[in-house]
Amino acid sequence: MRIRMWLAALLLLAGCRQAVEIDDARRQEHLQSFDYVWETVRDKHYDPKLGGVDWDAARAELRPLVEAAKTDDDARAAMVQLLDRLKLSHYAIAPAGAKPRHELGNATPPLAQDAPAEMVQFANLPEISLRHHYQRLPENIGYFYLSIFLEPGRVMPAYRKAIADARACDGFVLDLRHNPGGIGGMAMGMGNVFVTKPDQKLGTMIQRDLELKFVLTPQAEPHTTPLAILIDSGSASTAEILAGGLQDIGRARVFGTRSAGMALPSVVEKLPNGDTFQYAIANYISTGGQTLEGRGVEPDEVVTAEPSGDNDPVLAAAVKWIKSQTEKKQ
Repeated sequence: MRIRMWLAALLLLAGCRQAVEIDDARRQEHLQSFDYVWETVRDKHYDPKLGGVDWDAARAELRPLVEAAKTDDDARAAMVQLLDRLKLSHYAIAPAGAKPRHELGNATPPLAQDAPAEMVQFANLPEISLRHHYQRLPENIGYFYLSIFLEPGRVMPAYRKAIADARACDGFVLDLRHNPGGIGGMAMGMGNVFVTKPDQKLGTMIQRDLELKFVLTPQAEPHTTPLAILIDSGSASTAEILAGGLQDIGRARVFGTRSAGMALPSVVEKLPNGDTFQYAIANYISTGGQTLEGRGVEPDEVVTAEPSGDNDPVLAAAVKWIKSQTEKKQ
């Protein structure tokens, strides 16, 4: 399947499950779920034309597969095929009992490896590991890493404390590598401290009947030193909105590799069959007029080398740039 989705970036089936033949009552739950998914996309997709997809024909073709399903996986596969017709991120079906992928592999950058991880939960998603870390680099540069945009009550106080400490630094690095996104409003909360002019925005969220702008609000004590943002192919959704938005208004220089191109605001619900259903409620257009979905954020400076041990080429490139900006002012 070609669906690229935030939910799939977070979830992985727990082990191998033996297929069990379902009864009529269970099949009805799957049919109710299929109908709910189909109707939700029809009514809430940001594009009334669904990108040209014949949604009625898709239902006529795929619903009989649910009616004939022998197992949960058979029924679920039909729903996944339905969403795959859209060829967009943030449309997903995840089985009950899925577990966080972040528990199964560690993509944390070297400087944040020892930072404590907290298990957190958002909406109907299963628990996932949250990690954030701040330190001053030897070059007198502030460095803040965030693994996912969740738990603002915990993350934002730590972020504000980091920003306050970094006022004495020559620059700031915001590390969003392998950050799959999360709560969109946190992008504005984190971006506000880096702007000095009013009426700047990270971009616009376009729904079927409404447009919402990600407006930045200058703070009393803005952070005006050079800002570098680190991204990679695992940076998605809110991470892309923040990195691409600050890049567009000329406030940040972005380092690393192109982001995931999965930038659709979405919601997550439980289906009658117990599965998790994620669907997009809007499109996102950057301040520069770009649709990030399927495109991603292109770094100003591409660095493809992966961290190895204590060596982090992406961070090194960002530090080098910040130092060059500081030297220009001297």
